[in-house]
Amino acid sequence: MDGREDGFEPLAVSNDNPSQPEARERYTRPKQSALVRTAKRLRDPINRWFARQSLIRDDAILRADLLPCLDELRRNWRVVQEELAPLLAERRSIPAFGSISPDHRRIANTSAWKSFFFEGYGFKAEANRTRCPRTAAMLDRVPGLVVGFFSIMEPGTHVPRHRGLTKAWLNCHLGLSVPGGPERCEMEVNGEPVRWHHGEWLVFDETNVHEVWNETREPRVVLFLQVPRPMRWPGRLAARLLYEIIRRTGFVQDVRKAIGA
Repeated sequence: MDGREDGFEPLAVSNDNPSQPEARERYTRPKQSALVRTAKRLRDPINRWFARQSLIRDDAILRADLLPCLDELRRNWRVVQEELAPLLAERRSIPAFGSISPDHRRIANTSAWKSFFFEGYGFKAEANRTRCPRTAAMLDRVPGLVVGFFSIMEPGTHVPRHRGLTKAWLNCHLGLSVPGGPERCEMEVNGEPVRWHHGEWLVFDETNVHEVWNETREPRVVLFLQVPRPMRWPGRLAARLLYEIIRRTGFVQDVRKAIGA
């Protein structure tokens, strides 16, 4: 089922010259810190422990109803879409994800993947929040929110195979502008294709290998959240400690400066 089959059209967007692809600046990934490199070496045994702490199944793709904190945004997804619309009309000015988060430049090494941040690790992008006040207010009611931003993938975007750091948090995508048609617009998780749908959450464990494509002629936009995995108290405590450690790394400080928080 694509964006047209489920009764919704992708958002109308404007480009100065839609017949010409946007010029895409390329980025070089900086050297990772010793702390980040050490965390990646330890992530597998730590994540096996987090999996044992989990109160929900350790599946790659998870049901959104297991996370009640997502309900308000799902019910009001049209509100979020309305606040997104004027941003898309001027999306050339929205920064690339790789420029916001240099640590992600291996997978976001061009300006084709853009990000409009609301917050990350407790640091809030006040100017962006002012432009989308109703969305920002709903995000404030998501307990333990780690990261929240509009993830915009231009036509032709490809995010190579990768996996995230921790099972402590779950990645959640709320479909806001999902191109229809026969061209590929999907993610593979452990080699299995999954697609976004308007007004629905796609929830997955980012420690599984995943890859993303938008081969259509229109941007794909989701509201991207990271939220805590439901866990027993030792897991919650360890996740909070991990949050506080990562919050103080140069990786997060780069993002804080870039979003003006």
